[in-house]
Amino acid sequence: MSGCVLRTAKAFQERSKRLAAETTSRLLICTLALTQLCDPVPSLAAKKNPPEPQTVTVKMPAPPKLKQVQGDQRILHALDRLTFGPRPGELEEVKAIGLDAWITQQLHPATIDDFALEERLEKFPAMRLSEEDLTRKFPPGSIIRQVENGKISVPLFNSTERAIYENQVVTERKKQEQDKAKAKNPPGTPVNNQIVPPPAVPPVLSDAEVTALLSLAPGPRMAKVLSLPAGEYGTFRHQLSGAQRTALEEGMSPEQRETLIALDNPRQVVQNELLQSRVLRAVYSQRQLQEVMTDFWLNHFNIFQGKTGEEIYSLVPYERDVIRPNALGSFEGLLVATATSTAMMTYLDNAGSTGPHSLAAYGPPNRPFAPPKGGGPKGLNENYARELMELHTLGVNGGYTQRDVTEVAKVFTGWTIEQPPKSGPRFVFDESRHEPGKKYVLGVEIKENGVKEGLEVLHMLATSPATARFVCRKLAVRFVSDNPPQSLVDRLSTVFLASNGNIAEVMRFLVQSPEFWSVTSYRAKIKTPEDFVLSAVRAGGIDVEDPNVVVKAISDLGQPLYGRQTPDGYSMLSTPWVNSSALLERMNFSLALAGNRLSKGVTVDWLSQLGATSLQQPEEQERQIENLILHGQVSDKTRDLILQQLAAVAPQPSQQPGSAQPIAIGAPPNPPTSSPSLTPVQEHQFADREAALSAGLLFGSPDFQRR
Repeated sequence: MSGCVLRTAKAFQERSKRLAAETTSRLLICTLALTQLCDPVPSLAAKKNPPEPQTVTVKMPAPPKLKQVQGDQRILHALDRLTFGPRPGELEEVKAIGLDAWITQQLHPATIDDFALEERLEKFPAMRLSEEDLTRKFPPGSIIRQVENGKISVPLFNSTERAIYENQVVTERKKQEQDKAKAKNPPGTPVNNQIVPPPAVPPVLSDAEVTALLSLAPGPRMAKVLSLPAGEYGTFRHQLSGAQRTALEEGMSPEQRETLIALDNPRQVVQNELLQSRVLRAVYSQRQLQEVMTDFWLNHFNIFQGKTGEEIYSLVPYERDVIRPNALGSFEGLLVATATSTAMMTYLDNAGSTGPHSLAAYGPPNRPFAPPKGGGPKGLNENYARELMELHTLGVNGGYTQRDVTEVAKVFTGWTIEQPPKSGPRFVFDESRHEPGKKYVLGVEIKENGVKEGLEVLHMLATSPATARFVCRKLAVRFVSDNPPQSLVDRLSTVFLASNGNIAEVMRFLVQSPEFWSVTSYRAKIKTPEDFVLSAVRAGGIDVEDPNVVVKAISDLGQPLYGRQTPDGYSMLSTPWVNSSALLERMNFSLALAGNRLSKGVTVDWLSQLGATSLQQPEEQERQIENLILHGQVSDKTRDLILQQLAAVAPQPSQQPGSAQPIAIGAPPNPPTSSPSLTPVQEHQFADREAALSAGLLFGSPDFQRR
């Protein structure tokens, strides 16, 4: 048996012929200039020269005549739907270059300079590593257990990696010993009729030694930390105060800071950086449509990070190499890339699927490949086959049967993960586990052809009219309305099929449709928790130095990144996110965000944003905040409520700078007082607090919930 990675053939079956649209009373001839045709199987096929631009002519029903949004509202609508929300000044920037030119740029993200974002992402060097290097530098629990059992040796020639491994091995042993002790004597168990408190943990270093260590330059300081006895770094870190922990990291490079975290918890490095870099991209990237589409496809091809606890390692290349580069490319290329990703293989269990009549099912146990957790063949697994058709392509009403699910599962037997002892996992095709013989999928005979069987099925599904309708409806729900017109879905489906699943071309058609610009679509969508948090941060021009605060806020509001356990992803409809409890939580978050009470790492200076330095009339300041955050698109009811709250917060001469007064939403205003005399510092403090209150109430208002 070969047992090695099999490369696909240089070409597959000829593309299926263009599907003619059903005859209608009125037809338009639409020309699609396709300039971004992607290799249908980029992860497997050899690289080819880029195809020449094609012209595809299709018959299409005439679009409806609908009343359109105009003027600034048109730009704001595009910014609301095609980005994570407008930032201060972005309306004017789009006006300067023209809306059509801006949309064209967003459809071609490679033409947009994103250098400022890349500078921010430099503090996450682990995000540039391959999955193999991630698992080597920041070993997960499964690797540490293999080291402990003698199956893998500790790195000998890299002192940093050796310290990380040794720390984790000793920590794991201590944990096992503690678990055994707890099982023998549960906490709180009386000894001689007395409760024995847990023994105090002695400090690793004395106060004088800690002071001496913190006074060292970053290099010697790191060397001193690495020289601590194995398993002691966690205890040492816990003995430090918050200020001392900050001093420990002072002046260190991003790689050195990663090491400090990895000594205590290697997995935390990968998880923190993945989630935080995703948030920073959403907030700061100039390639906003690419980030919105990346978010869309991550949800469409959903993977839960907590199934085994180690998916986070494969999610790094999944987002970086599989989803983002293909977010506006070929749907078939995206489908193949997800199918061959180690993340999807693990999440939907295809890595362990074995044909019931395969050589592996009958052969000797010493095979070159094995399921990720070892053991013998586990038999046929239908999870991936079912979700591939139900959620990734055809849709639940796509015309497939249970027999099709079983046959597709057989087709994908042998698509698995290779896990050499010293390397990270990677996709391979193991012929010994592949189910032999013909298969029949959707009435089509799939001849026995090894790995190419799966590629043939993926091509069949990617070019199916049912897939076009299912995917295009999801796009219309995301970008147009919760219940998009069927006529729009039909026209988008025609473009999808005629362009061989060119996502950018479908999106170009979508943003040119009358339905997208209809006044009934304007501000008709309710933001998900993720959209809400990110749009608030962007709208306020809020500086994000600690993106983990934003990650936590999204999670607290009910939509943790990579946190959807089921493969269907989060709903893009309004209903699941609209209830009194959720809206109250959003208001609390809004007031904390605007008032700089979330974290020192997520802050905003409202007076600087407004270009003001002193106290203004409440009505004038409220209008300025409105224009900054919502460009004046605020209802009279919301405005009256905000002015009422501003009136309730009266400046007091005795109030100390920096102090805060409690805010009771909906409370009556305080009785009028004589005009207080404020110092300049107090005046600035009060003006900023008043602006923060206005901004917080606007963020939490029904007006801001819509996009």
